Amino acid sequence: MSEARPSAPGVSALARVADVAFIWPGYLAGAVYILLAFFVTYDVLARKWGVYVGLPTTRVTDEISGYMLALAATWGFAFALRTGAHVRVDVLFPYMARRVRTCVDVLAQLLMAVFSALVAWKIWALVVDSMQSDMRSSTYLLTPLYIPQGILGVGFSLLALASAFTAIAILAGWETDEARLGPQG
Repeated sequence: MSEARPSAPGVSALARVADVAFIWPGYLAGAVYILLAFFVTYDVLARKWGVYVGLPTTRVTDEISGYMLALAATWGFAFALRTGAHVRVDVLFPYMARRVRTCVDVLAQLLMAVFSALVAWKIWALVVDSMQSDMRSSTYLLTPLYIPQGILGVGFSLLALASAFTAIAILAGWETDEARLGPQG
């Protein structure tokens, strides 16, 4: 981190531990995307030619792939944020003074934290409601709805934590926008 202030001992260890908490779900999300591609491909081929060669079909591809997609998408949010892979509209960033850029970056991280925490809070309330009323999907598997809702809740909770951590790290000088995203001007 080129422009970061010298950090106290243990700060970089704290940042590494925090990043591991955000990065492993990102790798899991990537693995789930790959698994999802194979799962859907197999089921499509089995439906088309399975009758001729004896391949069984799952008959729940749409439901299972929806759950897998929910996990892969939401659990990858924090990873994308911490690695600078989120889409940013930063047309004006190169023309801003360094302090203004830092303030705008912190504001964006805090707004992301508030938004994702609000979404996570509502999802977790829905999880509790689904558990109490034993709500299930109206599909062949009759999946308890708290399972896919909980998957979404974990993803948005991780995003809220990652964005709050990033805002704190920028304010504390542990990292800068240049170190995370490259030179801006």
